[in-house]
Amino acid sequence: MNQVMELHHDHDHDHDHDHGGCGSSHKMVFHAGVCQEILFEGWMTTTALELFGSAVAIFLAAVLYEGLKYYREALHARATSATGDSQVNITKNECGSGGNCGGTAVVKYTMLSSGHIIQTIMHFIQSTASYILMLVFMTYNVWLCLALVLGLALGYFFFGWRKSNVVDVNEHCQ
Repeated sequence: MNQVMELHHDHDHDHDHDHGGCGSSHKMVFHAGVCQEILFEGWMTTTALELFGSAVAIFLAAVLYEGLKYYREALHARATSATGDSQVNITKNECGSGGNCGGTAVVKYTMLSSGHIIQTIMHFIQSTASYILMLVFMTYNVWLCLALVLGLALGYFFFGWRKSNVVDVNEHCQ
């Protein structure tokens, strides 16, 4: 029994030493603490400078995420204007009884077209980034959450004005 208690005590001591005495409890309420495990065991902040650096990285990741969303839409829009690609079928979208939608087009890629493969890869990257950013927000650390939403806002400011539609039907976290 004493041997089990000693082993447990040694494990707790090593655990505290590895994380600068912060422990590893995950708080399920918003908090402004400096000690924070982010996404995986190796990304642990123990000082305000480490937390600030992590917040900057998350801020930049959020800006890039918004850029990726815009880039996917821009590639799709470029495909709608393509006329010579034999693997992309562009058809007039039929709306209402008159069938006139102001000249909108629907892009229908073939399954093995390069455009569809690129969009699939980018969708995979966008989905993964979206869920990773959601997990960052779920740390409930006020500073990381603030960095994330400010990064999304700045990314939208940089890229959103170029978008042809305001509602993103491909958004994964909202």
